[in-house]
Amino acid sequence: MLQPAAIRVQVVVLVFVATVLECVGSLIWGAYTYRLDNLPLYVPAGHGLFYLSALRAASLPTLQRHARAIVIAVAAGASLWMLYGLFAHPLPDLLGFVTWAIFIRFTVRGRYPLLYAVSFAMTTALELYGTGLGIWTWSPVLPVLMLPAGNPPTGIGAGYAAMDALTRRIVARIVRRDHGEPVVAEAA
Repeated sequence: MLQPAAIRVQVVVLVFVATVLECVGSLIWGAYTYRLDNLPLYVPAGHGLFYLSALRAASLPTLQRHARAIVIAVAAGASLWMLYGLFAHPLPDLLGFVTWAIFIRFTVRGRYPLLYAVSFAMTTALELYGTGLGIWTWSPVLPVLMLPAGNPPTGIGAGYAAMDALTRRIVARIVRRDHGEPVVAEAA
């Protein structure tokens, strides 16, 4: 119980959202597959710990003081990596480009650009580590959409920005329903 109730609810909702997206993305759609063709049991809890870590890191006073520089640096690094993904491989990483564009939209127009930058950097590191070890592998071409993708896609860190925005909307609806108060969902 080290976190306030609002954060705990947010993390629980994110775990639910991330687990549904994992099942759809991996088990049903086949955008990526885990080494044993399953969804490892540690993945849902891992999403919660990962999200909580990003929330806590983004709230650190040192990062808060340098938020603008951090966001610019992460966006610049993401842009360079996206360009590498588009031009340095036999197939351009178009999924990386699309997710990079989503990340840039969240950092420019979102309410929590530092959180999005921190989670993007953390996700990128984890994706490089996990795919490097072969724990999961992204499909070179996304099924149905026929969109070429890197392994990992260069902008995949945008997933946490999107999940954060969706989670905050769901939590706002839960609060509104439970308290009977009109609560406006926070825009991303």
